[in-house]
Amino acid sequence: MRMIKQCELINSRHAKILLLLLLFSGICAGCVGQDPLEVRVEKLVRNLGNEDQNVSYASAYALIDIGEPSVYSLIKALKDDNPQVRSLAAFSLGRIGEPGASKALIEALEDPEPEVRMNSAEALGKLKAQEAADSLIKLLDYNNVEVRSKVVFALGAIGNQKAAVPLIDLFGDRELGGSAANAVGNLGCKEAVEKLLGLLDSSDSNIRINSICALRQIHDSRAVPYLIEMLNDKVPEVRKEAAFTLGFFIEPEEAAQTELALINALGDSEPGVQKEAIRSLGKIKSKDSIPYLEALLQDKNQNIQISAVTALGNIGGSEAVNSLTPLLEYEKWLVRMKVVDALVETGDPGAIDPLISSLGDENYRVRQRAADGLGKLGDQRAVEPLLKALDTEREWEVRVAEVRALGELGGSEAIEGLRRISTDMEEYWNVRNTAEELLKK
Repeated sequence: MRMIKQCELINSRHAKILLLLLLFSGICAGCVGQDPLEVRVEKLVRNLGNEDQNVSYASAYALIDIGEPSVYSLIKALKDDNPQVRSLAAFSLGRIGEPGASKALIEALEDPEPEVRMNSAEALGKLKAQEAADSLIKLLDYNNVEVRSKVVFALGAIGNQKAAVPLIDLFGDRELGGSAANAVGNLGCKEAVEKLLGLLDSSDSNIRINSICALRQIHDSRAVPYLIEMLNDKVPEVRKEAAFTLGFFIEPEEAAQTELALINALGDSEPGVQKEAIRSLGKIKSKDSIPYLEALLQDKNQNIQISAVTALGNIGGSEAVNSLTPLLEYEKWLVRMKVVDALVETGDPGAIDPLISSLGDENYRVRQRAADGLGKLGDQRAVEPLLKALDTEREWEVRVAEVRALGELGGSEAIEGLRRISTDMEEYWNVRNTAEELLKK
């Protein structure tokens, strides 16, 4: 019999419908409504080994839905002769989340069938079974990458800090290094920081990248000067990861250290590094970077251009608004739309007039975002322009956005406009319904 793969199981939840039909026909004929719950559970457990995958999948999900009453039978099923039954039993126990199943699942980590080990490891992770840490660590040397991948996940989910060093040792693994880095980050192990900082000198770029990733999640300010140094790494991917990670150190004293280094990284030869430096400058809200970001608004690389737009929106303030507004005349509608979004993000009163002007943009997506933004900013100056725009707007998506904005802004003039729209039988029905709902509120 072909073993059921977990990826197939996860994608087959719809098979439960089949089981429900079967329960009312051949499989459980004569038992529904009569037999006790235990009998139905046993029937479902037996069906975990059915050769028809739709039946076996659906049985697993039905047992999961039953929950705690099925746990005892599923634990017994971990010893079944059929490996498919054992595998699906482990999968189901993890989804049910019964802590009492952890001992049996730890034993199942030694099952001869890799699929059973894999589902057992994942289940222990979902249960956050601290007592499983030692057994899982031993399994990191297992010769099946899928099993080891689930073990890495489980160790990260459990959060037992004794797993930090064994996981760090996997950073150079091309298949598991990234997952191991995420797991170490999830552990939040401050004791591991010194070891991770030391690995930034590794000759293996994968180890350097994964160390940076873990440091980002642990978020220890001791890492900041080391990460700044990594902006000069010879490997672009390392520089990119460092630039991205520095954007997570947003405390004033941290940002003061990173700001100049990130501005310098705007001149990197790799667009990917530039993009992450731009993003991070936006996240730390670097006012000093505005002139440099403004220069990038005319960059030939649209990804760089849009990144600069977004960063300026995050930084906010009148200076950012003044830098962004001229781009509302840019030829590409996507850029104009991103500018509108950025102007809204600034939250600055100076963004109102540029957004009002965008209600007349030639592209309906830009007009729609402008209307949405005016509603979010809540400035009454936008009410009259929105009502005026409704006199000529023909796209229903934009009209809905304009109506919603009026509802958010409120006031007598906006309410009167909504009343008029709600009773206009020539109006798009969804626009009219939106106005009606807003008036009820």
